[in-house]
Amino acid sequence: MDPATILKVLHALLGVWVIAALVGRWTTLIQAARSTQIGAVHTLLSLSDRFEWVAIRIPPIVLILGVATAIAQGRPFLGPFQGEPADWLFVSIVIYLSVIPVIPLVFLPRGRVFAAALEEANARGAVTPELTAAFRDPVVFAAHAYELIVILVVFVLMITKPF
Repeated sequence: MDPATILKVLHALLGVWVIAALVGRWTTLIQAARSTQIGAVHTLLSLSDRFEWVAIRIPPIVLILGVATAIAQGRPFLGPFQGEPADWLFVSIVIYLSVIPVIPLVFLPRGRVFAAALEEANARGAVTPELTAAFRDPVVFAAHAYELIVILVVFVLMITKPF
């Protein structure tokens, strides 16, 4: 097997792992938000942390493997910056990178609000209205939805190569 094929397979497998982690995190957090027992919330958050680990650490590796695959195949992954048209690969990279601003603009500040609500709920030994509100933050929900949609769109572009 040539290096380009090996890179492509690793890239695809890790990409599927990221999609599974995002769906797993989402499902687990939905269940935690519905829980009325603080112990159950902690159990579900512990599980969610495992998905979060993948969702944070693996996407950069997926990007690096994707770029390495393109280079190994002799593909102009930077499209217009390399004098080529913007194909599915270039569009995928741009869409993929669009998630980065969500981290400092949404996930980090809203994560601090969530942590404070969780700490207060722990001190009380019960799920509080503040924790419930933090779980149901519509901005965080939209950011998670955007993140998942972006990954799915890139996945579809990678499979279909429509242009």
